[in-house]
Amino acid sequence: MSAQSSTIPPVGYVEPRASTKQWLKDNAVPTKEGTANYVKSLFPIATWIYRYNWTWFLGDMVAGLTVGVVVIPQGMAYAKLAQLPPEFGLYSSFVGCALYFMFATSKDITIGPVAVMSTLMGNILNDVLPHLPEYKDTPWLIAGSMSVLLGCIVTALGLLRLGFIVDFIPLPAIAAFMTGSALNIAMGQIPALMGNNSVKSYNTRAPTYRVFGNFFKYIGSCDINAAVGLSALFVLYLIRWACRTAGKRWPQKERVFFFLSTLRTAFVILQYTLISYLVNRNHRAKPKFSILGTIPKGFQHIGVPRVNSTILSAVSGHIPAAIIVLIIEHISISKS
Repeated sequence: MSAQSSTIPPVGYVEPRASTKQWLKDNAVPTKEGTANYVKSLFPIATWIYRYNWTWFLGDMVAGLTVGVVVIPQGMAYAKLAQLPPEFGLYSSFVGCALYFMFATSKDITIGPVAVMSTLMGNILNDVLPHLPEYKDTPWLIAGSMSVLLGCIVTALGLLRLGFIVDFIPLPAIAAFMTGSALNIAMGQIPALMGNNSVKSYNTRAPTYRVFGNFFKYIGSCDINAAVGLSALFVLYLIRWACRTAGKRWPQKERVFFFLSTLRTAFVILQYTLISYLVNRNHRAKPKFSILGTIPKGFQHIGVPRVNSTILSAVSGHIPAAIIVLIIEHISISKS
């Protein structure tokens, strides 16, 4: 190269003019490959189902039996919180799980009703039913419409990839939500546990501080339900303490004691169901202590939800709060 040619200044880089049309084409218009990857991401089962093996199956069997035994009474309890018949807790306890495995996996959350949302649904029904007297005997139709609407909104948030909003939720707010939820649920259940919730002037769905005060105001009305509830609570904590202590003393058996501790809820439920049967089998009309009673067999109330403008207009004011509770509660459960 000659000295003359080496002195020629290099040609500078010229930035092309920005074009809105070109930006939209590069970023907003989906490509075939991008669309295919997006659809695949919605069904991650396609990436692991062909690798499923016996080890996974045995683990899933243990998890399924454990969660299944617990979720049956838990689902019915949540239905009671939502002011719905107990059978709806059974329906919702397995329908979500039967579909969810195709879309994702979760080791933290049982797909189904959650405590605070069930309580909120009960409060919504209490507010809405006076304005919709035609649904007084069928409140599950309102709950079904509300569930479909909330499900569509949450699904839209997921499909539009708006989950990043969750990253900005303050941790103290989640901690406050978890604490407040625990207090609210505990005070809502303690009257039933102690058996003094039968007092006519005692509203267990009142604000938490009022329920707390009324509980001690009517504590003299506690009955035999207190013995059943407190003894079951004692056995639950006794088994957990015993398994933790044994696991520390015999580390080689720690995994066995962990599973025994996990199954404590199922054990207590089965034990007290047997006790209830022996005590109340000849007194079903007037049981010695509170029981759920007759649960309809089959799927008598399962059907396509009725979504109409009358119900939607009545519940519209509760939608924002319900969406926030749905998102925060599931985050709280995962963090727990």
